[in-house]
Amino acid sequence: MEGLVLRPVKGYRVVLLGSVAVGKTALATQFACGRFPERCEPSVEELFSKVIEVNRAPALLEIVDTVGAEHLVTLKDLYIRNSDGFVVLYSVCSEASFQAVRPLRERMGRLRGSRAVPLVLVGTKADLDAERQVLTAQGRALAREWRCPFLEVTAKSKMMVDRVFTQVVREMEALAPPVQEGPRIPANALEMWPAESEERCLQLAAASQDSLEVGPAQVNMKMMVSC
Repeated sequence: MEGLVLRPVKGYRVVLLGSVAVGKTALATQFACGRFPERCEPSVEELFSKVIEVNRAPALLEIVDTVGAEHLVTLKDLYIRNSDGFVVLYSVCSEASFQAVRPLRERMGRLRGSRAVPLVLVGTKADLDAERQVLTAQGRALAREWRCPFLEVTAKSKMMVDRVFTQVVREMEALAPPVQEGPRIPANALEMWPAESEERCLQLAAASQDSLEVGPAQVNMKMMVSC
């Protein structure tokens, strides 16, 4: 478009990891689409994408929502090796899901080798206090051990959910080598289109020609327009 000023945008792949029913899909849907899903059907993989602004720079995130089933460990391992950042989730209403994140983090360390593991530890369903099984102090202590940020959230709150992804971008920028420059988007893209609108998804997809080289995996990012 003549006269349109374009600016580069960094691209990152962020993987959501955790047990079944901890709220991975709800978190991703709230972030990318601005709504809380009343029902979440288990699936092998769902992709979401969104541009956010962190430290006055745009970041294009591909969010990979992985299924929690253990029989799909090979697929999970592939994502752990080839992604840029991670959100590790447990439900504060499930002690078992909290215990499951420790071996998951150990596996991430083995698979990544000497490469950094930018991650945020997230306790979900924080609004269900009457059903709580995991204390906030337990999550905070584990995050200190891992030297990573920690948040308790409810996916019903967009503000809380947005903080998760802003934090993981900051961790990726602090710990990981610079990603390749991705597509260029209009300089005022974040103001031009509503944050969760289909129009924004379509316009960004057109601006980036529907693909983006992301991190060590060097894979194509498909712009999701399902919201």
